[in-house]
Amino acid sequence: MFKEVFSDIDNFTLYDVIQNRRFGVEYQPIVEPKSGEIMAWEGLARFINQDGKLLRPDLVFEALHADELSLFNVEYQMKWLQLTSAPQGDKLFLNIDPHAFAFFGNDERNPLLELLKGKNHLVVEIIENTDASDAVYSSDMGRAYREQGLQIALDDIGAPNSMLSFDVLLSVDYLKLDRSWIKNQKKPHYGHLLNTLCTFARASGKKLVLEGVENEEDLMFAQQLGVDYVQGFYYRSLFRQEMP
Repeated sequence: MFKEVFSDIDNFTLYDVIQNRRFGVEYQPIVEPKSGEIMAWEGLARFINQDGKLLRPDLVFEALHADELSLFNVEYQMKWLQLTSAPQGDKLFLNIDPHAFAFFGNDERNPLLELLKGKNHLVVEIIENTDASDAVYSSDMGRAYREQGLQIALDDIGAPNSMLSFDVLLSVDYLKLDRSWIKNQKKPHYGHLLNTLCTFARASGKKLVLEGVENEEDLMFAQQLGVDYVQGFYYRSLFRQEMP
């Protein structure tokens, strides 16, 4: 398991990552909190530099957004790798970048659409939005995958610096609560808002996943909250990696 993470993503590093395919995948289990049974896996992108040290994935993707074709190309190759290396027999959650999907849009020939369609064990994760245009991209992408029979999850609900699209919220099958809810659980009004989200999920038949569970206390909080599933470093011993 890699421990050292570098955040320096200059143009030379990014070029090296793309040219030499210095990326892999980490699979993290999504677990039923009471039984401890694995319900699904999430495939997460991992990047390394030429010295074999991890790069922060969010910064790599941020840099890739400056070049739409490179963003699409890396996202497509990453999804292909996550599909082909995934644990067998369980659901697989895959986070698709809406901007990468939008490069070809809702055209049925979109390679990111063709790659996933017909795979009923997949759940497509949509990231929380940062602006109005992102909400449109997310909504269009979710609709396109739903038309192909795939389930949809809304990721990082409540993350700092994000906005919530009600159109996307109403249309998904899974609500993934950001780790910040654990950290902020004792702040005024956070509990009321969180309980309202949970009530909405149960009333509308959506499954709840609490991210960021790192210890027994977090797990107890998840059980008291009554979420369906949990995810986080508490289960680090079960993580699987496929790296170059």
